Amino acid sequence: MTKKFTTKKLKIAQVPGDQIPFSPALFGSPHSITAVSYLLTEELVKKGHKVTAFVPSDSKTSAKIAPNWIPSTDVRFKKYKFGSKERYNLFKNYCQNVINQADNFDIIHIHDLFLGAFKFLKDLKTPALGTFHNPKFYKKDKKYSKVIFVGISKKQIQNNPGFNFVGMVYNGIPLEKYSFNEKPKNYLLWIGRVSPEKGPLEAIKVAKKTKKKLIMLGPLPSHHKSYIKKVLSEVKKNKKNISFLGLVSFKKKINLLKNALVLLSPIKWEEPFGLVMVEAMACGTPVIAFNRGSAPEIIRNNKTGFLVKNVNEMAKAIEKIPMISRKKCREHAEKNFTVQKMAKGYEKVYRKIVKNKKIK
Repeated sequence: MTKKFTTKKLKIAQVPGDQIPFSPALFGSPHSITAVSYLLTEELVKKGHKVTAFVPSDSKTSAKIAPNWIPSTDVRFKKYKFGSKERYNLFKNYCQNVINQADNFDIIHIHDLFLGAFKFLKDLKTPALGTFHNPKFYKKDKKYSKVIFVGISKKQIQNNPGFNFVGMVYNGIPLEKYSFNEKPKNYLLWIGRVSPEKGPLEAIKVAKKTKKKLIMLGPLPSHHKSYIKKVLSEVKKNKKNISFLGLVSFKKKINLLKNALVLLSPIKWEEPFGLVMVEAMACGTPVIAFNRGSAPEIIRNNKTGFLVKNVNEMAKAIEKIPMISRKKCREHAEKNFTVQKMAKGYEKVYRKIVKNKKIK
């Protein structure tokens, strides 16, 4: 009986949000939550599960696309601004579409950044699982304490006592798309959205202290205009050694990652999971990060990079980069952070939840 249950193929709904289409183009895009859901979906389909994705109708995926939703090219996505009543109602309709089809699934997996979907989906009768892609729940989120969640790092779970975590699954990447390089160039690399919690100004300080070239990549979020102006001003003042390239193609991102001496990750928040750290190590590039959030779980200190307290320690750690084996960095990513391992972890959690529901 147990064996039959553990080999049964599940009917799974993936709910990543209302507007970003699934496609291979997600690689290298700033839409990391949708990319994680897409990669997980594709791997679950390979494993034989019947997966339905609640994504725009023009998505490219091997899963079934849930009916009754609009393409990402629909004018309403561009016309209605975030925070507007119209956009809220559009998202509400998206969630209602999930509710209408809920009986078709064994389990519904909801990915969320601000718990917006759970306002509408927390009372589903079909077993539902939430992956929260943010460091911390807030006091107002206590109403979701009975929702079933899976953590994306041990630190995220530790930072959120009182919430119903039933497991922990690290995010994974498709290793075959990340080229390994044993002989890097001599530049530093920083990748992230240009906002205070990602530490771009700290990365610039490290570059100035070490007198090394720094290349910076990432989006410019509209809600950090004054901070962005400050960062770009620093880049302009030091344009001989520091360059900001913004968003680049996935191919160019991999080329920059694999040729970098080191990736700098001076995070100033409780990072729930640092995907770019894994991407760097997959290319053989060591990571130096501030010792916060999930960084100690992702980086093996003195083996695949260094965990430091501040800018001065980060600058000094660069001198020790030659002692890090780039091959060991790649092996660490292969062992711990693949799409296959992520899918296997979620599959185990899905079965646990579905089994408990059947027993009840």
